Parts: sequence; C-alpha cells; structure tokens
Amino acid sequence: MRDLFIATLFVLLVAATGFGQKKFATYSNDRFFFSIEYPSDLLIVQAPPANNDGRTFRSKDGKVEMRVWGQHNALGRSFLEEYEESLKRCGTAKAYKDFREQAFVISCTVGKRIYYQKTMHRGASGPEVFFTFTIEYPKTQKAKFDPVVTRVSRSFKFDPNAAI
Repeated sequence: MRDLFIATLFVLLVAATGFGQKKFATYSNDRFFFSIEYPSDLLIVQAPPANNDGRTFRSKDGKVEMRVWGQHNALGRSFLEEYEESLKRCGTAKAYKDFREQAFVISCTVGKRIYYQKTMHRGASGPEVFFTFTIEYPKTQKAKFDPVVTRVSRSFKFDPNAAI
C-alpha cells in the first residue's frame, strides 16, 4: 500500500511540475552560425529580414519582443565600446551589468518594462562579429519571463570556427 501511495504521489508531482513548463524550439541562423532556444508556446517567429542576420519573436498580444542577430563589427568598435553603447539603452535606470572578455549581459527596468541583453564577441578566429539577443517584457510578467530569459540566455551559442 505504501508503494502505491509513493508511486501515486510521484506521478502527481511530475504532472504538477509539467504544467509550469514551456515548450521550447531552436532557431539556428545559417548566415552567422548561431543558435538560440525560444519559448515557442509564448513567442511567434516573425518573417526573416532581407539580410538574414537574425530574427524577431513576438508574443500574440505584442507585449513581449525578443530579437537575436549577428553583425560584423562594421563600426570598428572595441567590445568595451559596444558594451558602453548598449548600456545607454538603460538610461539612468539602475542596471545589472556583467562584462567579460567574450560576453556581456545588461538588464534593467525602463518605465514599466524589463530589458535584457546578452552580447557575445568573436574576434580571434576570423572576422570580428557581435552576436546579440535582447528581450523586453512588461514588469507585470517578470515571474513568467525571468526563468524563460535564463534558459534562453544559456542556450545562446555560436560556432567560433565558422567561416562568416
């Protein structure tokens, strides 16, 4: 009887945690050779731009927007300069900032919206390229989107050896 109770409890716990999970799909870019997961049950992939540098994803209600792209360093900025330019997006708002040699993250609240950006840098193994992912969503959806942002950010990768 005890084993039946434990088995039933296990099934209920697994079912209960499954309701909070999101469906994720992977977007891969064949121009800049990067990939990223996105919550396919929350965001809709938009049509690709003519230059195929990335994609935009929007919620059905238009309140959430995620963008991901690659770009050549056409302006000749250092990675630190790219970071400093990106920080301007937060204006005077208090921001979470993490700058490292090959990647930086910025997150802040601007008005009633949360903004998150992760940019990675490839420079040593070919042409200098920046890979950027941003997501913006209402503060009221923080509990829903913070775990999504964590997963999406961790999934964001590029091929450092690709001929771009």
